[in-house]
Amino acid sequence: MIILGLQETDWLRRGPHTQHHIFERLSLNPKIKIIVYDYDIDKIMKSESLFIKKKKYVSKNKTIQNSSVLVIRSSHLQIPYMRRISSLFFNFFDILKFIRKNRPDLIVSFSLSNGLLGMFFAKLFRIPYIFYYIDLLHTLVPLGYVQNLAEIISRYLFKKSERVIAVTKYLKDYIIKQGVPEEKVKVVLNGISLDNTIINENKLAKLRSDFNISDDDFVLFFMGYLYDFAGLKEIIEYYHQYVVRGDLNLKFLIVGDGGIYNNLSNYVKSIGAEWVILTGRIPFFNITEYIAMADLCLMSFKLNNITRHITPIKVMEYMAMQKPVLSNSLPSVISEIGEEKGVIFAKNQKTLIKTITELYNKREKLKAFGKKGYDLIKTEYTWPRILNHLRKIILNLIKEKRIKS
Repeated sequence: MIILGLQETDWLRRGPHTQHHIFERLSLNPKIKIIVYDYDIDKIMKSESLFIKKKKYVSKNKTIQNSSVLVIRSSHLQIPYMRRISSLFFNFFDILKFIRKNRPDLIVSFSLSNGLLGMFFAKLFRIPYIFYYIDLLHTLVPLGYVQNLAEIISRYLFKKSERVIAVTKYLKDYIIKQGVPEEKVKVVLNGISLDNTIINENKLAKLRSDFNISDDDFVLFFMGYLYDFAGLKEIIEYYHQYVVRGDLNLKFLIVGDGGIYNNLSNYVKSIGAEWVILTGRIPFFNITEYIAMADLCLMSFKLNNITRHITPIKVMEYMAMQKPVLSNSLPSVISEIGEEKGVIFAKNQKTLIKTITELYNKREKLKAFGKKGYDLIKTEYTWPRILNHLRKIILNLIKEKRIKS
């Protein structure tokens, strides 16, 4: 089986996201070949000319050992405001050439613009098409006037796809409200591999030493892309005075880069907040010991049009490590996880910040809360369980398409 995946972010540098976990695990099956078209969203590729040539990469082991995904990045022009448009132009002809030569059994799109190209070819060549919806994609478009167009494209892909997969129940409800028949929308949750929760005690001890984290320190933890709505600066601003005065033994471990990383790093240096540790990006396979240092993990995203509908996979990764999670009251997280199951919900960002003080002296209670979260993950969110569900959706769709043809 050949599966063609389409996205419009950098497969190699960004994530790991849902598609990395799924495609890498599927690639372990020697009968399944995964090819992904991505995009150089961070403008890493450079050329002495205006033309950047197409490149192929074999992406291995981003989320699981012995995986292999072929990543294709089409040619594009190194011209401001033309980079994305030109990549779509070259993608059109390159994907067409690929399909004619290899004829995939399934096209799975995680994106809008590349997804639209994929939809065109799926209809032309009668290939089953899945729109895998992991976010409110149109809200991620930086230009406001383009968001309306992106929303129109989303609705078109919802209606024309043979299946639409949502990663949360909340997103499923949103998709159905766009006029999509309920039987066409399937929920496939994000998952966790419990193999990735095994702690190397030697690594853990070295990290605690390197970061000067003692047993008396209460460690706040956040990981992932550093969006401006992550609320990190506000937490640092509020607690810096208490740490400096010696009222609280806090350490704030922030793992990740991108977004506000440089601004946040400069701010931390400017106020002398040595209790804040910015590690930058850490490889996925090394993250276990970092989470292990946490007393309280944060999902401090402020409520907005982007965060309203998402349940980031990091929440499950925290819970799988038996760590309590303090989160803003994001509707999707509440709907997906539920109350009293490992996540403590704060009414808003201001309340979340103050709740940290309330939890500071309740480590044993937090440990018990973390155990509740682990029990939920072990029951509902492991990858083998989730992939079995996904395989059934894929095989049923392919069978249905063949019957219609």
